[in-house]
Amino acid sequence: MKINNSKLIYLDNASTTRVNEEVLKVYNDTHVVYFANPSSIHKEGQKSFYLLNRSKEEILRLFNLKDHEVVYLSGATEANNLAVKGVALRYKNRGNHLITTAYEHPSILEAYAQLEKEFGFKVTYLKPNEDGIITSQMVEAAMTDKTILVSIMAVNNEIGAINPIEDISNLLEKYPKAIFHVDACQAIGKLEKEINYSKVDLLTISGHKIHGLVGFGALIKKKKIELLPLNSGGGQEYGYRSGTEDLANANALVKAVQLALKDEKKNYVHVKEMADRLLAYLRNKPELYELNVPTVINPYIINFSTISKKGSVVVEALSNSNIMVSSTSACHSSKEKGSYVVASLGKSEKAINNTVRVSLDSSNTMEEIDTYVSILDEIIGEIR
Repeated sequence: MKINNSKLIYLDNASTTRVNEEVLKVYNDTHVVYFANPSSIHKEGQKSFYLLNRSKEEILRLFNLKDHEVVYLSGATEANNLAVKGVALRYKNRGNHLITTAYEHPSILEAYAQLEKEFGFKVTYLKPNEDGIITSQMVEAAMTDKTILVSIMAVNNEIGAINPIEDISNLLEKYPKAIFHVDACQAIGKLEKEINYSKVDLLTISGHKIHGLVGFGALIKKKKIELLPLNSGGGQEYGYRSGTEDLANANALVKAVQLALKDEKKNYVHVKEMADRLLAYLRNKPELYELNVPTVINPYIINFSTISKKGSVVVEALSNSNIMVSSTSACHSSKEKGSYVVASLGKSEKAINNTVRVSLDSSNTMEEIDTYVSILDEIIGEIR
C-alpha cells in the first residue's frame, strides 16, 4: 500500500475540537487574575462572583433567552444526567412516563435506562423516520397524561440528522405537565439557521464541541423548572451543582460560544462545500459505500458504511495514514461492536458494524478532503 501523508488531517470534530487560542487565552488570563473562590465573602471573592454572573448573562444574551438561567457543569454528560434524572425524580408525583429517542447520546440513554430499572419509570424510545428525523407527530403520538419529560437532541452526533426542535417546542406547549430537554452539543454554531431555544425548558451545551475546553459545559434551564440535585454540598449553582465554581472555564465557554455563533453562516457555507465534495465521491461509488445520512443533514457530520471492507480496519488504516475519523461516537465506540444510531435507521447488520463517521470543522480545507478521498480510495482498493 503506497500511502504517504505526512500532515495530520483531523476529521473527528464531533468527538472533540481543537481548543481555540483566543478561548485558551481567556481561560489563562482569568485563572491568573481572578483566582479567588466566587463563594468567598471577601472583596476578591465577590469580584469573581460578579464576573461569574456576568458570564451567565452573556450566554443567555447570545442565545436570546430571557426566562432561563445557566448552571455550569463538568460537561454534557453531567448536564444530561442532571436534566433527565433531576426532572424525573423531582416531578415523579406528576407522572411516570418519559419520552426520548433511540439514537440519543449514551449519557441520555443510560440515564433513562437507570430511571426505568431502578425507579420504575416507563420510557418510550422513538425511532427516527427514513430521513433520520424525529417529527413532532411522533412525539404527539407517544404523549400520555403521565408524560413529564421529553428529551430530543437537536443534531444527532453520528449521522447529522437535524430534528425540528421548534416544531416540537410548539407542540409541547399543549402539554404543560411535560418538560422539554434538548441536547444541543452538535448544533451550536453549526447550522444554516440557529434554532430558537426560547421555548425549550432545558438545554445542554458543551465547550469542547465548539473549540472550548474539555471538562466544562452548561445546562441552561427555565427558571421555573426545579431539579433534584445529583450532588449535595455547599449549594453553588442555585443548589443544583455544589462545588467551587470554575470562573476561568465559565469565561472560556462564553468566548467559545461567541466565536461559534459569530461566523456561523460563513462557516456553514465552507463546511457544506467540503461535505458536498465528499458526498459526491461516496454517491458515485454505491458498490463500495452505503450512506447513512438522512436527506437533510448537518453537513458537519457525514456517516457511511463500507460494503465490502471492515469499517474498523478502514478507520485504522486511515489513522496510520495520519487521517483521523471515527467508526461510532467516541462515548461508546470502545464498548459496542456496531452503531446503535445506524441500527435505529433500520439498516442491515453489515451496515451497522462497518460505519465510518467523518465530522468536519471550519478549519478543515478542501485540499484535506481531496487528500482524504484519494487515500480512502487507495485503502479500499488495497484492503483484502
